[in-house]
Amino acid sequence: MTAKNAIRLTALLALLSTSAQAAESAEDEQWEKYTTREITVSGKKGDILQRVAGKDSIILNPSQMSVYKAINLMPSLSQQSVDPYGLADIVNYHESFRFRGVEATAGGVPATTANVEGLPVTGRPGGGATIYDLENISDINIYTGVMPAYAGLGLADVGGKIDMKIRRPEETFGVQLKQSIGSNDYSRTYLRVDSGTLPGKAKAFLSFSETSADKWKGEGDSERKNLMGGITAQCSDNVKLETFLIWSKGDIHTCKPFTYAEISNLEHAYETDYGTEPGSYDYYGWNRNEFEDWMLLADLEIKTGERSKINIKPYYWSDKGYYHETISTPNGKRIRRWDIDHDLKGLLGDYNTKVGDVDLDLGYLYHTQKRPGPPTSWKNYTVSASGDLNFAGWNILSLDSSHELHTPFIDAVWHSGDYQLEAGLKYVCYALPSIITYKTKNPDIGDIRYHDALALDPAIDTDASALDARSFNRLFPNLTLTRFLGDSASIHASYGENYVTHVDIYPYYISQRAQFQNKGVTFQELWDKRQMEISRNMEIGMRLSGRNWSLEPTVYYSLHKNKQAVLYDTDIDAYYPMNEADAEGYGIELEAEYKPLDNLKCYTSLSWNRFSFTQDIYSEGGSLIEAEGDQVPDAPEFLAKAILSWKIGDFTISPVMRCSSARYGDLLHKEKIDGATLFDLDLTWSRAMLGFKQVDCSLSLLNIFDEHYVSMINTSDYKTLKTSYQPGAPFTMMATIALHY
Repeated sequence: MTAKNAIRLTALLALLSTSAQAAESAEDEQWEKYTTREITVSGKKGDILQRVAGKDSIILNPSQMSVYKAINLMPSLSQQSVDPYGLADIVNYHESFRFRGVEATAGGVPATTANVEGLPVTGRPGGGATIYDLENISDINIYTGVMPAYAGLGLADVGGKIDMKIRRPEETFGVQLKQSIGSNDYSRTYLRVDSGTLPGKAKAFLSFSETSADKWKGEGDSERKNLMGGITAQCSDNVKLETFLIWSKGDIHTCKPFTYAEISNLEHAYETDYGTEPGSYDYYGWNRNEFEDWMLLADLEIKTGERSKINIKPYYWSDKGYYHETISTPNGKRIRRWDIDHDLKGLLGDYNTKVGDVDLDLGYLYHTQKRPGPPTSWKNYTVSASGDLNFAGWNILSLDSSHELHTPFIDAVWHSGDYQLEAGLKYVCYALPSIITYKTKNPDIGDIRYHDALALDPAIDTDASALDARSFNRLFPNLTLTRFLGDSASIHASYGENYVTHVDIYPYYISQRAQFQNKGVTFQELWDKRQMEISRNMEIGMRLSGRNWSLEPTVYYSLHKNKQAVLYDTDIDAYYPMNEADAEGYGIELEAEYKPLDNLKCYTSLSWNRFSFTQDIYSEGGSLIEAEGDQVPDAPEFLAKAILSWKIGDFTISPVMRCSSARYGDLLHKEKIDGATLFDLDLTWSRAMLGFKQVDCSLSLLNIFDEHYVSMINTSDYKTLKTSYQPGAPFTMMATIALHY
């Protein structure tokens, strides 16, 4: 914490404390009537968590920049973090996050698990996953396994889906100002202004945030700026238009990964990071990423009757930037620059109506998304002793192309007495992009920009290209039957099917081009063999509640067909991802709430998750791996989490506990990572004063016992690196003052 930030916080605290004595009783009454804006966690899962921790979501994610941190107390959700503030929680270009042991975006999936307003407006690789300030989010709906047809839209929904709902402009004028400071020179300023109702029944809001923090070890820092605005207008009694715009820019220095031998010495890993010598491949300045994002979405709602309406939602997202990273190649270490310039756009049409006792939802999604992934360009560099980067050639140069998705769907909910039946059907028509690869050696293409390289009209590398797109067409059903047993109990049984398609076979082909071409195998042949991974999910669950308690047990089973695994092909003498493996998952989940006193609430979640291949597979070297029945890498079998919220006058004390069992970094279970138990503590003081609707002062203590543990495991980094590991963030302290006017 710098002296400047300490002085800033001290001045604010002094101002508040000296004025507290003058607070009028009327202000106390105002506090009683004022409701804090909060995130509501709901959906198929998380209803209990919403009641216990929804309004205290800042406790679970004090920086308010990671939706994954905000929901990680739920059962069967494994979220790992190397950055306490959520700025640099990326492994293999994706978030380290699993539903029931399933890593939903692994293997080069060009999507994230999070939708916004039901729309797939974030993609990967790139910088779009953390462009949302959670202060601007009102609801988080979480679906694991079985989900309604309308909930899992996008390029992938295997494992589950998160849907965030944007907080609308307020009815009255208001200002929210937050200032946070913390360990490692952390600083975050957030400001939101709501216009209130304007002439013409319009409302608007504008928010801005600026965040910066040093890495908790080594050199380097992270910076992020974010601007968001929204306008809603009631054009007539039957027509409403909403529009939201986001701009975000981030500059992130990443943390150094470690081998299993290196991470086994945890004390050394906690003290070691990238170096400070520009003439070394280990230099921290060569390992960073920088992205600028724009997102625009709109929602035109037209009421067509008392019980029916149409929603038309166009959206657009643009992501530009680059990754710089140290990689290992057969010729030694290199610095790779991966330039990314892609966008996505689409349109969702949705018609909701009621026919008798049946609620109907009919919709159609059109979505198109430019690569990457797979990558369009990689350039490699060597490092001179003087610290200069010397161009070492293009590793990949290919033409822009796009994924294309068409998804009509129907979902119906029927109520009859104590029964509710929900049934849905989603038709997925998904076309993988064509890939045209260019030769860069003859003529030699130098260190120029991507579009300038294409302008040279290089020759097409036919063997390494897929001129024909690969398409998939399939129906995905969902069915849930619920029986209500009075007002305090219900039981449900569900079945649903999900999907994902992996696209990371392209870099494998490029890196082993000689082996494939020696056997006369073209990339088109491999592209044509791509299969869509299908998961069939079943679960039975109950919801029980009493005067001061509630309980939700769930038992589930899933069967995965065409699961991707990196297999060795003896005929080609090469290893690459194939969709030829089967896997299964099963487990038990339990959520519980207990409120022994009016001012004391307790929440806990427990889960046992098994996810494993149902067959043996071959390793990269051609030997048989007896993987059948063994837990997949990076998937803890047991998770236990809890939060307690104790309100004493204006103070709220909230301890948090997260416990994870052992994980493995490899299928052979030779690289074991011990489990860890982490404790956080949040202290918050809130009341109305100084004319403000509410003033919140909070102190967040993360990993309060400074536990040293392994957090992220990277098991499939396009094979430029083997399995790598990251240590978890140490003890971190953060203080926040929030003023609501």
